[in-house]
Amino acid sequence: GGAAGQQEGGFNLAAIIQLLPVLFLVFFTLVGNSPSEPVYSLQMKGHYTTRKTTSMKEIDYYVKNNNKFEREYPHGTYARRRVDIAVEKDYRQYLENECWRERLRKGQSGGRSVKMHACTQLRDIWG
Repeated sequence: GGAAGQQEGGFNLAAIIQLLPVLFLVFFTLVGNSPSEPVYSLQMKGHYTTRKTTSMKEIDYYVKNNNKFEREYPHGTYARRRVDIAVEKDYRQYLENECWRERLRKGQSGGRSVKMHACTQLRDIWG
């Protein structure tokens, strides 16, 4: 009885050791394509220091590595246009949320003057 159990344990360990390279490959592939590393940021922060501007609405955004960004998303390509569209969509959503907050503050202020920067920007850019 006991010897067969030990042999089974040894076999499982060997199988796991043989699978390790495959597991590492899967792990590093997932980490390499991690969605936690966005292509751009709407704010200059951390490694996002190179300013870019969208071609349609001229919205500023920031990228980490300018050379890599220009290589992967060259100006005038479909890939770059997709980034521009995503930036503008994110920025519009950000302004809509901020404008909603400004309206709430204005409603709660009892008629006092409240700055409506996001609402004004939203109207100026998107009409």
